[in-house]
Amino acid sequence: MSQAFWQRAVPVQDMTERDVSTAAGISTSPRTDGCEAGVASGGAAAGIGAIDFPSPESSRVDDLNDFSANCRDFETLEGIVTADMRHRMERNLRAGKAEEPGLADAAPPPRRRRPKADESEERESAGPLRIVSQGRTLIVATDVERGDAYAKLLGNRGLICSVVVRSKAPSPDPQEPRPGRPSFLRVDELSIAGTFGAFLAKAAVNGKERHLPGDGTAFDLVLDLQPAPSFAGDRLPAGYYAPGADPDALGEAVSEMPEMKGEFEKPRFTAFLRRLCLHGRSRSRDCRLCLDLCPFAAIQSEGGALSIDPYRCEGCGACAVICPTGAVRPMQQPPAEELLKIVRGSLERHAGAYASGPTVVISDRDDADRRDLPAAEEGERDIVLYRVDQIAGVGLETLLGALACGAGRVVVVCGPQNPPKIRSLLKSQMQMACAILRGLDMAEDTIRMISFPPEEDGPGARAPNRAAADARSAVPPLPAGAAPPGADKRTMVRLAVRRLQERSGADRTEIPLPEGSPFGAVAVSAGCTLCMACASACPAGALSAAGDAPRLLFRESLCHQCGLCREACPEKSIRLVPRILLNPDAAEAPAVLCRTEPTRCVECGLIFGSQAMVERMQEKLAGHWMYRSGRQMRRLRMCRVCRTRDTLLSHERMSGNEA
Repeated sequence: MSQAFWQRAVPVQDMTERDVSTAAGISTSPRTDGCEAGVASGGAAAGIGAIDFPSPESSRVDDLNDFSANCRDFETLEGIVTADMRHRMERNLRAGKAEEPGLADAAPPPRRRRPKADESEERESAGPLRIVSQGRTLIVATDVERGDAYAKLLGNRGLICSVVVRSKAPSPDPQEPRPGRPSFLRVDELSIAGTFGAFLAKAAVNGKERHLPGDGTAFDLVLDLQPAPSFAGDRLPAGYYAPGADPDALGEAVSEMPEMKGEFEKPRFTAFLRRLCLHGRSRSRDCRLCLDLCPFAAIQSEGGALSIDPYRCEGCGACAVICPTGAVRPMQQPPAEELLKIVRGSLERHAGAYASGPTVVISDRDDADRRDLPAAEEGERDIVLYRVDQIAGVGLETLLGALACGAGRVVVVCGPQNPPKIRSLLKSQMQMACAILRGLDMAEDTIRMISFPPEEDGPGARAPNRAAADARSAVPPLPAGAAPPGADKRTMVRLAVRRLQERSGADRTEIPLPEGSPFGAVAVSAGCTLCMACASACPAGALSAAGDAPRLLFRESLCHQCGLCREACPEKSIRLVPRILLNPDAAEAPAVLCRTEPTRCVECGLIFGSQAMVERMQEKLAGHWMYRSGRQMRRLRMCRVCRTRDTLLSHERMSGNEA
């Protein structure tokens, strides 16, 4: 098991006061403004009269609303001239007095740029995690003798071992006392969850839950000697060793486990931008793409809000690829633009060596080799191999971007350690890529996926069509800097598609995509009344009202095809159209989806809605007992002020039955 990201931490007892302060982000250097370091100065220390907090002065709120911002973004007042300070300067000048110290040449320095909300969230979650492992080890075996043998071996190396024997055979005494030997329990069912330093185990004997030996449930390490591990997840996390029937893997696990005792630092692999998340916004169906995909069960939903457990997260990057809004961003893996920069540099170095663009192979296998590629058997020699730690982080923007950078074809090699969910994610990205290539009249096998162990043929799994690839028009590759710095994956996809269209010469304006793609448009039928419920529900702002005019505007570049607008529409007039426009400017330009004549208040003439909405309300309320009179129906054509006034006057002049 690779522990490349793990670092052994400095023991807490060996850390000096300055080390602790530095780790906590507190400055211990002496200050020159008269205040002690790390202590907020009170009003008296600053030369200001003390405030009696129970007095009315303490409750007064001025128009500046100083506390409306996030307190983490507050800046110190060192070197900043406040309005009170400037007032005192002017007053002293008028009185002919000398300037007060510190006010003579005070000038407001340039203010630092206040970080955006996304940057604040990423900075907040950037610190490493501290994990303490006491060496509590759970050994899962199928027979007592083997479990005892490895418990003794690891116990002699400083680990605290407990043995669980999983067997279907009935046991009259599942936890018999064994003096001088490790704690022992024979169980029928066993489920283990968690991660290094915090594994949780649940066991059952004859259908009844039983406490595990040792401290009961929590363990730092797990050695699973069963043929199939008992981990409740799709991929084994750090600290969980399941060598199976491989003796070499078992030997490596036994030698490595004693080194996993002590204090360690683990990086945070993801940044979660909650304001972009679609989960919890729907009344009938929540977005659960990342929740259902995570192979480590690190993403949880509680109270309609998602959270990512940084201790369980192993940084596979699948959540960042599948998230349509970019609410999850990888922090340790190189972003797609960095990967494409490396690919572009490699292609430029080999520009004169290939008759056509070479094949870029992206693999997560430690032993990735040209011999793994079926293309090599057919004379494919122009190969540029690029290895990534996690293949799940390779998304649509990387696949299309590599082609746009000059690659002749792209092959993604998926290693055997990836569970079925990760493979399904890669296939879905391949399907979108193949749909785009098909729409551009390019060979679908330009992008391929190879799995180990081999699976059924997936998208683009046919042999490469070199003749079709060599017949492309000579269009220069996507230059460096074509995408703005920090561009999101949607922008990178659109830029790559536009460059591939120039290369293929396809004469069309849009390409249809598979259902569920994060790109597309919204179609509105004639039943729309412009109630604007869809614009209120759209989390990305793709749908909006056009000021006072009864029109519905749509910006396709912002639409994630989440379907919240379709759910909110009371007339069921909205349909999602998955597609991608080949012109990025057209995707940015607002389009009018629906427009109608405005309606004016029959009393004051104020425009307050659309004619279609008022007519639809009258149609639905016709025959209702609360709107049986003409006066009550007439109120539907009034603005809210006139409607309220008319209702009050009716109660004063008319009987309750006629009001």
